Amino acid sequence: MLFVLAVLPAHAVRGALATAAGSLFEGTPFILAGIAAQALLARLPATRASVAALLPFLGCGCGPGASARSLPAAAATAMAFGPLPALLRVAAALLVSRFSSRRSCEHGETFPAQLAAMLPAVALAGVASHAFGEIDLARTSPIFQWLGGAMAGFAAAPCALGAVALAAALHTRAPFAALGMLCTSGIVDARALLRARAPHVSHDAVAYAILALALVLVALRGGDALVHPRFCLPLAFCAVGCAVLAVAYRRAQSARARLAPALMLAGAVLGAPAPAYNATETTLTDLFAGEHLSFTGTLVHGTRADALVRFAITCCRADAAPVVVRLEDRIHAASGTWLHAEGTVERDGGDLRLAARRVETIAPPSDPFVYR
Repeated sequence: MLFVLAVLPAHAVRGALATAAGSLFEGTPFILAGIAAQALLARLPATRASVAALLPFLGCGCGPGASARSLPAAAATAMAFGPLPALLRVAAALLVSRFSSRRSCEHGETFPAQLAAMLPAVALAGVASHAFGEIDLARTSPIFQWLGGAMAGFAAAPCALGAVALAAALHTRAPFAALGMLCTSGIVDARALLRARAPHVSHDAVAYAILALALVLVALRGGDALVHPRFCLPLAFCAVGCAVLAVAYRRAQSARARLAPALMLAGAVLGAPAPAYNATETTLTDLFAGEHLSFTGTLVHGTRADALVRFAITCCRADAAPVVVRLEDRIHAASGTWLHAEGTVERDGGDLRLAARRVETIAPPSDPFVYR
């Protein structure tokens, strides 16, 4: 991975950093919600065994066993891929756990430990989303994509939230590979079948302080082009929680706990432009001939037609997918120029193209993404 980062251009490295940081920001509210639920359960008059049996459902899935049982990860899967894949993954993980002799972990992992468990997967997602930006993976065989994704899901075995981030990054370039990963990771992967455990990472005051600062920055900036704006309020509450934890654990130290928060702060400070679009042009699937369309995007010169491109985010930058509108006429401007076009959608053979009656050059918007 370090070699890939070394050969990537500077803007791609910044993009990979932002994608990885966005996935961590997305996972933070789910992780803290699970930890809060664990703390509440621990106060209820129940046996230790009963509480421990619920822990695999409340964390990020960094413990032993089928990690797709994680309810926070199921919520993230539903946001990125829809409710049906989320339900199927939970059901499959429960079935595997039913016939497995693996025992649940006896105690919950700390917040820094769960972020650290996500770190390898989100770092890989960030690098992959930009290293393969020049390759049209959608042209490869669906079977080859699925097998590759399934093997990656088995071997990488990230925590459940990390698996969702990695699958979301794959989905924009190779949807069948993302499907293969969702079919194995967290269900029948190396983590579920082997006895390796995630290393323990303890509390750290500096880590919590860095987290609080990063969360405040992203929340105040409306998502900061890292996560969907609907995450801003949960992130603000998380920032308050991290500030409280920084005071509560002011004497605790764990250098390893600072890696993920430092990456999140770097992503919030440095940011990055939207990914470059270099694949074959596509069209909006819900357009129809005769529809009036107003669209803003960057200009891409294709072999058969020019197109305007804007990336759309569902949850975070890892699932950013291009929205592409092909143009009827060639545009005499440099590739990458931001344009606003208005016109009517017309059918050209089997394709739909925008017959623009007005095209104007505009300044790059403060937020290059649109949100679904």
